[in-house]
Amino acid sequence: MSVLLLPRLTALGISNILESVDANQLTPIKARAIIEDGASMLSYAASGGSRSEDLAIELGRAIRDIAIRSGFPENSSQVARSRFDHEAAIYLASHPELGTGESLRDDVWSYLATVIAPDIVAWRYPDCAPHRFSGGVRNTLQRLWSRGQVLDRGEAHPDRWGLVRSLSEDAAVQIFERPSVAGNVPLAMAIAEEWVAMAAKVGRGRMEPIMRRATKLVRLRNEIVDIAGLPAEARKALVAHCFELARASLEN
Repeated sequence: MSVLLLPRLTALGISNILESVDANQLTPIKARAIIEDGASMLSYAASGGSRSEDLAIELGRAIRDIAIRSGFPENSSQVARSRFDHEAAIYLASHPELGTGESLRDDVWSYLATVIAPDIVAWRYPDCAPHRFSGGVRNTLQRLWSRGQVLDRGEAHPDRWGLVRSLSEDAAVQIFERPSVAGNVPLAMAIAEEWVAMAAKVGRGRMEPIMRRATKLVRLRNEIVDIAGLPAEARKALVAHCFELARASLEN
């Protein structure tokens, strides 16, 4: 199968676009006009597949449809933005053409966020911070693709995307903005599963301090024991113990 190669946007390209147009006023048409005046800002992988601007357009169209169904552009409530995050994460993680090395490239996500869907980025994050456009763990779309990839329980699971839809934004940040956790899929999954279990016991409203403390405890344990290398039941029990310690310490 030939890999479809997505356009890539350089850091200079991001800067030029964001400095040329107020991010709150940026549209795909305006971003493309700036790119056309500076072709060196745009690139593709040198080899290994076929260039496909069409794939980027397809992704942008689908992401826009999800955003519109979630409330874009008028409704920017937390509920609307959470709905967008959940459905976009599932779409991106499920897309067969994003299961290649192209998805691991920060500059690919820079292009998608800055050129293909800048107005959706501005709707999702009204402060329009540059890191929401640049590739990385805080890129508006890349972060969602990562969540979907890691939290996918598998096609055979009766609630395959339950973790994606259940986790609060704070819980997701605790997992995905810590490289020692986000880069360790079994550990990230165990923490996410325990968050859901604990939230069912104590209520979602109490979970933020518990999650933050539990994550610290898990990371400390992971310095001593390779939690991901433990049998699944032992891993689950250790993570659950950390959550219980966190809950108890906050109640005393």
